[in-house]
Amino acid sequence: MSPFGRRGETRRRGRLPGDRRAPRRGPLVIEQPEENRPGTLSEGLGRRLGAKGRFLAAALVIGIVITAGVIYFERRDVAAARDADPSNLAQVGHGASLYRQHCAQCHGADLAGQPGWQGTFAKGNRPATPLDGSGPAWRRSDDDLFDIVKYGGQPFSPPHYRNRMPAYEHLLADGDMWAILAYVQSRWSADTWQRRRDLPPAS
Repeated sequence: MSPFGRRGETRRRGRLPGDRRAPRRGPLVIEQPEENRPGTLSEGLGRRLGAKGRFLAAALVIGIVITAGVIYFERRDVAAARDADPSNLAQVGHGASLYRQHCAQCHGADLAGQPGWQGTFAKGNRPATPLDGSGPAWRRSDDDLFDIVKYGGQPFSPPHYRNRMPAYEHLLADGDMWAILAYVQSRWSADTWQRRRDLPPAS
């Protein structure tokens, strides 16, 4: 028998006699400081921000949630509106955006209408009239103005008269049309409002 025993016995016992190689060691483990140890994303951010930072972050999130809620309810109220309120900033702001998109091309960005609108147009095709209080719009009731926006000018014109005001019934919701009217009326002067109040009651 070999002086070193059976085959494989040396492997079980370790090194051969006189073998000075360093003994095998396990994997090297380096302890990390507490602040550098891996954790969840929220834990890492929390350690980096500190108490004050966490408070500010929470306040920011709460502010965003509140703002989003206010915007949502304002838009919901504007969409559900059934009249024009020129003192409602949310409705006026929404109407201003829609006016620029759908109305300014004809009635003008400044609501001044198109040149020559005061001429005589027996067969129609009158240029777009002003909406800033210098045209005839202020003489009409809110319901009449809404109907003209919704159904177009043709149903309210004399026979054989061509009215170029388009209908927005299938393009805008009722709340959008009221918002446009609110924006238009917000641009009227105090004198225009007084003249409107002085109109005789509709028969």
